[in-house]
Amino acid sequence: MDIEISELPKNPYSFGLIVRFLSMHKPFSEFEFGSMSKSILFQIQNDSHLVAIKDDQVIGYLGWLRTTEEIARAWQDENTPLRPAENPTALAVTIFAVSEQSFIRPIIRYAKKREPGLTVFWKRYYQDGREPKRKV
Repeated sequence: MDIEISELPKNPYSFGLIVRFLSMHKPFSEFEFGSMSKSILFQIQNDSHLVAIKDDQVIGYLGWLRTTEEIARAWQDENTPLRPAENPTALAVTIFAVSEQSFIRPIIRYAKKREPGLTVFWKRYYQDGREPKRKV
């Protein structure tokens, strides 16, 4: 499986590639464009995203916010808004989508190498409407 994983450059073309990919994947395809576009732009501008490419096609996207464990736990448990931190101790993964399940592990492994030593927080939403699971 020849997958290239990297950040995209800070330009409108990168934004378009990510939006196009996410628009084909629930639940992102059903979110309001304004809030999603703000998150994606923030992730591009702050080098807090990864894109997986195979055969010149985007096959995965992972985007996060550098924050503190306290803020991330409140986001998970109390659904409070996330905010960035100057001295982050944690990452909150806010966007993650892949074309195939087999692409999940390579992207996560790469991300862990990219941001070592920080606790990672997740929220999971299912396409079939099941309740989200909180995960650290």
